[in-house]
Amino acid sequence: MTWMSLKSFSEIYLTLFMMPKAKIKNLFLIFLVIFATILLFAFVDYLLHSMSEEYAVPPRYFPNKILYGTIYGFIIFLLVRKQSLFMKSLLFSMVVDVSLQTRYFLEGYPFGFVFLFLILHFLILLPVSWAFFKLIESRNLDSF
Repeated sequence: MTWMSLKSFSEIYLTLFMMPKAKIKNLFLIFLVIFATILLFAFVDYLLHSMSEEYAVPPRYFPNKILYGTIYGFIIFLLVRKQSLFMKSLLFSMVVDVSLQTRYFLEGYPFGFVFLFLILHFLILLPVSWAFFKLIESRNLDSF
């Protein structure tokens, strides 16, 4: 280990564990908003998948979407939080959508199915994330 990596580690430690309580509260509230965003997204997606037997997915599909979507989404939000509202929503929607759909493609879903839902998921997630990110901005939660 070099001195630089020790310095970086100590900076990370101080950043994560010595944060003021208000910042930790904001991060937690942002996490909850991201979770709510993904929950609403998953509910609309559930309705879409229920429309036809051709679009049916196994029961593990939605819990996985909620779990991984929330984790990916929270990390992405932290990376793009300084962007404009539209750009934040666009980047969030694209990265979450592509991440989830790549995973489903690697699990063996047919390419046509994955591509169709890549587009549909993006069209669902963009307005949902925009609305929830507007809430975050109105509450000034991303100012940490």
